[in-house]
Amino acid sequence: MPWNETLKKWAKAPSETEQTKCNNAVTAIRKAINASKKLNSKSITIFAQGSYCNRTNVRLNSDVDVCILCDDTFFYQVPDGKTSADFGLNSPASYRFDEYKNDIETALVQYFGKGGVTRGNKAFDIHENTYRIDADAVAAFEHRRYLEGGAYETGIAFNADKGERVINWPSRTTRMA
Repeated sequence: MPWNETLKKWAKAPSETEQTKCNNAVTAIRKAINASKKLNSKSITIFAQGSYCNRTNVRLNSDVDVCILCDDTFFYQVPDGKTSADFGLNSPASYRFDEYKNDIETALVQYFGKGGVTRGNKAFDIHENTYRIDADAVAAFEHRRYLEGGAYETGIAFNADKGERVINWPSRTTRMA
């Protein structure tokens, strides 16, 4: 198949069946998190991001990226020359990221079974079945990049198991502090 035909095929929106399987994957992950007694006390937002949302997925050969965002605490970055105290950030978080990621793993394994979930360095692979596509689920905290005037931009961030912090801006918002 010529490249331009291949690219046109890939650029099409997901078929109704693909979109349903994508939605089913997000719904199943939401159910797994909601079923966890430990995570029920947390403020968690679950949303699809990446290629499916941006319509840049490869049709019939793609997974859905799902963010499991805990809004109860956040990572932050302050401008050079400033300290966290300049922005009133003096209290340590009561819920550590490594604890949160382990709680996510427990909830996913309890819901999908040990064979249905693989923990990777950055995300959990939720294996597909007949009614949902493969999903990469990432546990994340809000990321705040503080600006000189006290406002901050919001994104998401997570710590990979190998130690690196990954910051992403799925939908950047600027808020006044």
